[in-house]
Amino acid sequence: MTKMQIFAKTVFTVLGIYAVVTLYRFYPGRYAYRPDETPIFQELVLLSAFTAVVGFIVYFTVLNNTRLSSKLAGPGPLLESATQAAWLAKSLRVGLVFIGLMLLPNSMPVIVKTLKLFFLIRTTVNDIVISKSIPRILERSYREWFNVLYDFLKALLALYLICGAPHFIRWQIRHTLGQQANKTGIQNPSIKKLKKEPK
Repeated sequence: MTKMQIFAKTVFTVLGIYAVVTLYRFYPGRYAYRPDETPIFQELVLLSAFTAVVGFIVYFTVLNNTRLSSKLAGPGPLLESATQAAWLAKSLRVGLVFIGLMLLPNSMPVIVKTLKLFFLIRTTVNDIVISKSIPRILERSYREWFNVLYDFLKALLALYLICGAPHFIRWQIRHTLGQQANKTGIQNPSIKKLKKEPK
C-alpha cells in the first residue's frame, strides 16, 4: 500500500465507525410515534433489518475497505511491509482517538450515571427483596432500555477509541498485510510475528 492509500483506509474506517454510531442514534425504534407500544416481534424485525443495513456499511467501510481505499487514492510508490504496518498503526491510532474524542462529550452523562449506579445497586436489591416490587429506576419501557443500552455502549466505545483501540489496530494490520500477501502470492513472515502494535 502507498501512504495515500493508508490515509484513505483510515478515513473510511473513521467514517464507518461514526456512521454506525449516528445511524443507531436515529434508529426508528428509539422513538414512539404513537401512544401504544409497538409489538416486540415487530420491533425485533425492524432492529434486525436495521442491523443488516449497518452491517453492510461496516463491512465495506471498516472491515474490508482496502479495495475502496486503493481506488480512491490511486497508484503510487509502494511501501515495504514493515513500513506499511508502522504507517497504518499510527494513522489508525490518530483517527480512532479523534473519533473517540468526538463521541466522549455526549457520553459523559452516561458515564456519570453508570458510576452512580454502583452506589444504588445495594439499595435497589434491598427494595426488590423487602418490598417485592420493582423500583422506579427499573420501570422503563423497552424503548427507554434501548436508549440506555445505546448510550452505555457508545460511552464504552468512546473510551476504547481514546485508549487507541489496540486490538482493533493489530487486527487491521494483520488483515491488511494478509490481503496484500494473498494478492501478490508472497507470504509475509511479519504477519505471524505481529503480536504487538508497531510504534
